[in-house]
Amino acid sequence: MPEQPATQRADKWLHHVRVFKTRGLAGQACQKGNVTLDGKAVKPARDLRPGDVVEVARGDLRLRLRVLGLPPQRLGAPRVPEFCENLTPQEWIEKAAEARKQREMETPRGHETLVKPTKQQLRQLREWRAANEGL
Repeated sequence: MPEQPATQRADKWLHHVRVFKTRGLAGQACQKGNVTLDGKAVKPARDLRPGDVVEVARGDLRLRLRVLGLPPQRLGAPRVPEFCENLTPQEWIEKAAEARKQREMETPRGHETLVKPTKQQLRQLREWRAANEGL
């Protein structure tokens, strides 16, 4: 069995522990400054060691993760806790959920704006126009 390396690239680790769907997305997040270690932005090639605490901003959600191990390849979801400890405060999670709910209420989903009105909605629209035509 091969020995585990002492370090691993930040973009690779983030991809392997399923924080990002692709390594390219993990690299982009690092380049944009959305990944920090000790309050400093992390470049994609920055080596992570077990014990490091990484903060990742993904949209409204901020994650705080402790590196427990360095997986050799992308993990299945059940094995992630072996290599990554979630230290995200509950307030951050609740704040992100609130922001998501607010955004959903403000902007309609794409399929809701593209759907043709039903017969009932068309009849109601015609009635409303007829009632407001004289104003």
